[in-house]
Parts: sequence; C-alpha cells; structure tokens
Amino acid sequence: MPNFIREDDIEQAAVDLLLKDPLFRHINCYTTDPEDLNDRSNRSDKRKVVLLDILRQRACSLNPLVSEAVVDRALEVLTRKRGALSPVLANKEIYQYIKDGIPVEFENDSGRTEQVRVRVVDFETPEANDFCVVTQLWIKGEQRFRRPDILIYVNGLPIVFIELKNSNVKLQQAFDQNLTDYKRIFPSSFYTMGFVCCPMALKPRSAA
Repeated sequence: MPNFIREDDIEQAAVDLLLKDPLFRHINCYTTDPEDLNDRSNRSDKRKVVLLDILRQRACSLNPLVSEAVVDRALEVLTRKRGALSPVLANKEIYQYIKDGIPVEFENDSGRTEQVRVRVVDFETPEANDFCVVTQLWIKGEQRFRRPDILIYVNGLPIVFIELKNSNVKLQQAFDQNLTDYKRIFPSSFYTMGFVCCPMALKPRSAA
C-alpha cells in the first residue's frame, strides 16, 4: 500500500502539537537559497546555530545586577569554539554552564575583583524563558549545507534536535545517513543539545 503521509505533514503535525503549549512560538526559516541571511533567524553567519540576539536579550534580563559587558563576556565563554574537546566533553561543559550559570570575573566600581555566575535559563520560572520551535534552518558546514527538520530553542540555545522520518525509512538508515552526517558536518551544533530525536510516522492501516 502506498504511503500517503509526507514528511512535511509529519513536521507540521509536530509543530502544531508543540504550539498547543502557549509558551512556544514558531519560526520557519526556510529559504530557497541556503546562503540567504534573510531567513528570520537574525543570524549573521549561517555556520552559527545559536540565536545570539535572543540569547543576549534573555541573559541581560535574567542578570539585571551585572552590566551588559559582563553578560557579553559570559556569552563569549558559552559560545566559543571547543574543537580541542571531544563532543561529549564539550556538551558536558556547556550543560554545566546552562544549569549553574557561567562564572565571570569583573572589576566593580570600587576597583575590586568580583565573580558572578551569569544565568542563561530561568529554571525557577519557566514562563520567563523564550521557547521557540525553529523549522528548516539552513546550517553551513565546512563542505555543504544541511537543514534539520525541527530545532527547539530555549533562550536562543538549541536544546532539542528532531529529525523526522516517514515509516518507509528504516530507523538505522535515518541514523546513519542523517544524524551521523549532521554530527560530522557541523559537530558544534550539538554541543548545546540535551535531546536528539528521530520520530517516525506509522503507515496508515488499510481498510478492512
């Protein structure tokens, strides 16, 4: 029996399900030309996956007692390149920063050195965070572009990676040809990820 469920239909159903939660919003970043920066993500570089403008805005709001300069230094630590680390260690380091805050030293008005932890996620008040479902985001790797189906962002940080597949695609094939390829082309995109999912649609049952 032919499969009548398209991957576009699966994507739309997944987005609709997430948007039932009023905390979520949605950005469709699809552009015909992968190089086109006018994709509603406000990125200045397609190699970047973090939505830095949202991350900075939320970090400033969450840390009202420190200057924007201190916030910027913390975000530089959070988003810096980690090529010398294994993907697992890079992910663990960033997870600690997201959970506990980013330690930053600065000189206060009295000339004394202080250390603060700059928070990027409000775990006590979830509604104070920005939850965004992003679809069809072109990401530039060293050799070519790829476009994940769905990314879920919290305060501009991609936390959940969702690759959708139809029921006529074997799960092992989806892992080998898609997720493995993504991690090889742009491994840094996975440093912030907490979850990587590959849900699959079931074939519709034939009429009895």
